[in-house]
Amino acid sequence: MYEQLENLIRLQALDREVQRLAQQLAGIAPQIEETRLHLAAAERALEEGKARVDGARKERRAAEKDLEVQIEKRRKFQEQQSKVKTNKEYQALMGELAALKLEETAAEDRILTQMEQQSETEKLLPGLTAEVSREKLEFQQKERVLRGAEEKLRVELTAAEGARAGIVATLEPSAIQTYQRILKLRGSAVAEVRDEICLGCSTKVTAQNFMEVMRNDRIHNCPHCNRILYYLRPEVRPAAPTDPEPAA
Repeated sequence: MYEQLENLIRLQALDREVQRLAQQLAGIAPQIEETRLHLAAAERALEEGKARVDGARKERRAAEKDLEVQIEKRRKFQEQQSKVKTNKEYQALMGELAALKLEETAAEDRILTQMEQQSETEKLLPGLTAEVSREKLEFQQKERVLRGAEEKLRVELTAAEGARAGIVATLEPSAIQTYQRILKLRGSAVAEVRDEICLGCSTKVTAQNFMEVMRNDRIHNCPHCNRILYYLRPEVRPAAPTDPEPAA
């Protein structure tokens, strides 16, 4: 096979490999960030749970202080009973005591409700704490695996880019310019021709074109899509295409 043609085929394979590796490498960071977000959500849920418990405790303490104030007010009113001189004053005092008793009862009910809410929230904390631990462990494990994969991809990408640079150095300027121009236009620059069909654009070439391409002794372009054509004997063709040519 003509060396320039063979190297153009290799160049396209390396370009695809570089693109594949770069895409995989670019996908590493989002995967790490997704796991980090799961951990952050679990940590946020735990902090919100702790905040609710603290809030319930503060509200309960405030209600307990209110209850103490109500009890003290009622005690002072009760002390006035011995000083009451008229029935009217006595009835007024009893009314005040009854109202204070109702306020005490309401304060006690609030305290009980807040205690129940605090207890229910506190029951959730162990589960939330365990969820944070699980998410943290999962994040650490996944990050370790992904960082390892990232390093491996970087090494492979560097090697592929180096191999590509080596191939480019062997190509004539006109050949690489033609390759780059067709690649930009078509998405691929080199295509196999098989049974008189260009596999790049799925268009039939003439029998004469096909016979000329079969020799692989110089650069031939598809008359329809302008891709650089090459021919593979049936015995050396891959069993199945791993990366089909994009259609024109």
